[in-house]
Amino acid sequence: MLNSAVNYHKEKYYYRASWLQLFRPLTLTGTISPILVGTGIAALTSSVRFDVLIALLIATLFIQIATNMFNDYYDFRNGQDEEKWTDDPSKALGPSHSIIPYVACFMLAAAMSIGIWIAFQSNFWIIPVGIFGIIFGYLYSAGPRPLCSIGLGETVAFVFLGLVTTILGYVVQGNAIDFQIIAVAFPFALLIASMILTNNIRDIKKDHTFRNTLATILGHRRAVILLTSLFTLAYLTVISLTLTRITPYSSLIILLALPWAIKLRWSFRQNAKRAEEIKGMKWAALHHWVFGLLFAAGIWIGVF
Repeated sequence: MLNSAVNYHKEKYYYRASWLQLFRPLTLTGTISPILVGTGIAALTSSVRFDVLIALLIATLFIQIATNMFNDYYDFRNGQDEEKWTDDPSKALGPSHSIIPYVACFMLAAAMSIGIWIAFQSNFWIIPVGIFGIIFGYLYSAGPRPLCSIGLGETVAFVFLGLVTTILGYVVQGNAIDFQIIAVAFPFALLIASMILTNNIRDIKKDHTFRNTLATILGHRRAVILLTSLFTLAYLTVISLTLTRITPYSSLIILLALPWAIKLRWSFRQNAKRAEEIKGMKWAALHHWVFGLLFAAGIWIGVF
């Protein structure tokens, strides 16, 4: 054990895995899919600017990657995930621990610069929204009481990686916020909250002495019930959106993601092995990717 909570200042530690793994690519669908769907909803009724779409994708990806980096940085400072780090640079593929905040801040600065350009092209209200997103992304892991340590991780993800991100994809194309886009954003809010909850259920034993996540507060059994409810409601919401003609019938293609949802739920069945629960996070990420991209495909099929 590195005992990083005490000694990380005295030694120089390095991330064992690559820069790419530090970015957590499997989680990035939390940004990509909602923006594609929000833009697709805009395209159902009017033309869209793809330069604005690409700029928004880049800016929000920078924010999410920076948030992921801060999460690993502060987890190690607090004595968590020590196996990800080594004091032997020959055994590492990634950066030193000390450089991570600088790289993350550079990404946030780049995101803010792109956001200002997008605001000039669309609506200036996205500037304060972006600032709040950056602040909450930082506070998710940082500070004396990180939001993820007081049971608010799922809530932050629900709002900023679910509702706000989807709505941004719609609004920057020149549309006002309405019931339609809020309803379309709701499944993504549920899905990203389920992904955070999956991670916290997996880490209940590890987190118990360090932080109070929603999973540790609820306990394993009730947390799994909530997890099942979240992604079940996401499917029911898309079906309802389709039946009420808010989204095209092609949106029902999301039902093809059900096998991944079933694998996720099976990973947390009663008496599941620890290795299966650990793999549950992989299924949660893959489920978000498949569901999100299928939903986006279903919307854009309706456009064309």
